[in-house]
Amino acid sequence: MPNSRAIAIFTDLDGTLLDHDTYGWDAARPALDRVKQLAIPLIAVSSKTLAELEHINQQSMLFDGLIGENGGVISLNGEIEQAGPSSETIDAARNQIRDAVSVPVGSFRTVSPEIIASETGLPLDDAIRAGQRHCSDPLIWQASKQDVTTARAIAEKWSLKLVKGGRFHTLCGPSTKGEAMKRILQWLALSQSGKSETSPPKRFTTIALGDSPNDIPMLAEADFAIQIPTKHGARTSPLLDHANLRIAPAPGPAGWNAAINDLLDQLTNTNKNSEVLHG
Repeated sequence: MPNSRAIAIFTDLDGTLLDHDTYGWDAARPALDRVKQLAIPLIAVSSKTLAELEHINQQSMLFDGLIGENGGVISLNGEIEQAGPSSETIDAARNQIRDAVSVPVGSFRTVSPEIIASETGLPLDDAIRAGQRHCSDPLIWQASKQDVTTARAIAEKWSLKLVKGGRFHTLCGPSTKGEAMKRILQWLALSQSGKSETSPPKRFTTIALGDSPNDIPMLAEADFAIQIPTKHGARTSPLLDHANLRIAPAPGPAGWNAAINDLLDQLTNTNKNSEVLHG
């Protein structure tokens, strides 16, 4: 890796770094330790709320930055920026969807924490944090294809999107994980270079990991895209055309671990047993 370039890693959580069923990440520990050892910034990119991401990071100390609500809010070095729509806009669009489709519509912003816990398998305290949403709202429904089509059309009228994640259709703003990734890179470049905004920023070789369609903008933005196979799905098909797309050999944290170690072997003069990053 040239001395003038650094690496930054952006990762989805549920189904990617975190196991789809247990939310555990122990199988990724070797690669995570290596990333930390090499001082590579690791950014969590998720549909989760900032409250959820901050709690995860307080427990794990894994992440150098956070992107929540599908790119609607970002946090780095204590600075928070919200690019997503207002909660009032989200609520108005969701209510119109509820009135237009053929099935009952609940959402994380409208149901009790107990229902969120039941739908997600989260402990109640985590479900409370999952409901603290500001610029997006996962829908709880059993939608037909026509319901999804109707809901997407209504979302567009409010300048919103309905994005399919690993578990839910989420109502959110035009901001994407990819756009938030670019914004975080600007912040990282300035914070790590220590230069003013008029000076050339530090450049990063970017790696992104994800498992579902809402990760596509992030994967497309990265220099190296790693697709994590779904745990309970059919044979994995590529989510996008990308010159440097890799499909991990296993779902969840085990696949994350293998794919990151393989790529770091390529991009650095280290291997997973080495403790030194050579220039």
